[in-house]
Amino acid sequence: MYHSTVMVTIYDIAKITGYSAPTVSKALNNQSDIGQKTKEKILQVAKDLGYVPNSSAKGLVTRKSWLIGLIYEEDDMGVGIEHPLFASIINAFKQDMEATGYELIFIARNLGGRRMSLLEHCRYRHVDGVLIVNSDAKDTEVLEVTQSDVPCISSNIVFPDISTVTSENIRPSVEAVQYLYSLGHRSIAHIAGPQDSIAAAGYERLEGYKAGLVSRKLPLRDELIVVADFWNGQSGYKAMMELWKRDEKPTAIFCASDIMAMGVMNACRDLGLSIPQDISIISFDDNLWASFAHPPLTTFRQDRQAIGKKAAEMMKQLLNGEKVPPRVLVPVQLIERDSCRKI
Repeated sequence: MYHSTVMVTIYDIAKITGYSAPTVSKALNNQSDIGQKTKEKILQVAKDLGYVPNSSAKGLVTRKSWLIGLIYEEDDMGVGIEHPLFASIINAFKQDMEATGYELIFIARNLGGRRMSLLEHCRYRHVDGVLIVNSDAKDTEVLEVTQSDVPCISSNIVFPDISTVTSENIRPSVEAVQYLYSLGHRSIAHIAGPQDSIAAAGYERLEGYKAGLVSRKLPLRDELIVVADFWNGQSGYKAMMELWKRDEKPTAIFCASDIMAMGVMNACRDLGLSIPQDISIISFDDNLWASFAHPPLTTFRQDRQAIGKKAAEMMKQLLNGEKVPPRVLVPVQLIERDSCRKI
């Protein structure tokens, strides 16, 4: 293991490895015209020395800033950057891009107290690309970025002009209904996510719920569907209270998200309903608190790491001038816990 207390340069790496500075530079920039063993040796020495690429110097050579902008805004969840799903996606994306030499920076609507559009901020920072997470696809400033020449990848929101990576929504929602059906449930309600949002999750999970009913020859009853106002616990609570005012009382509920399911479970307690003795609940996300709910929540786990890594892979393809598919779906996994029972 090598140790250094000063900034390490490619010449230091060249001296230790015995390779020329141009060869070291090619290895560090992942160029293909050097041997794999040579590249691995140089990269290992660079790692041991604690080599940090100089983005300014790299920019002079590559005409890149080595900066990736992040546009992240959420108004309907009230959690901010601490949201467990999006925080994990962003972190996985960040780690993957940093391993290639890129730095992730936030793109805001102001800079140093001066009002600035999102695209102006991107231009000012000379970002090489932008990751858009959960922003409003009707926002004119966001659309201005997606319609510009800045390479963009989106997660969770489907934009018409750029590629998007999300979890599967329809197939797992079909399976949620089929799972409840297999437990003997025939009156299955759905507390859906907002339908006026461009987030694919809301309308795709509702479509999956409907398809699940069809697959088991169950009637579609409007009184068993409540569309929540927002993706948060308060809206889930409100939706459950609305559902229970109606004539038909379901034996099971498919919630569009774990955050909403927490509100639903609180409403059930206030209504004197025991889970799963009186009503079964299945949800979507497998957020951190799902396993600590009372009872622990049966839900579909989104692969946050896979979404972030796939977004990074697609971003690098765009930056290399390669084509990427308009939509990539990442599989989810059913996690069975104690909130559903056989009847």
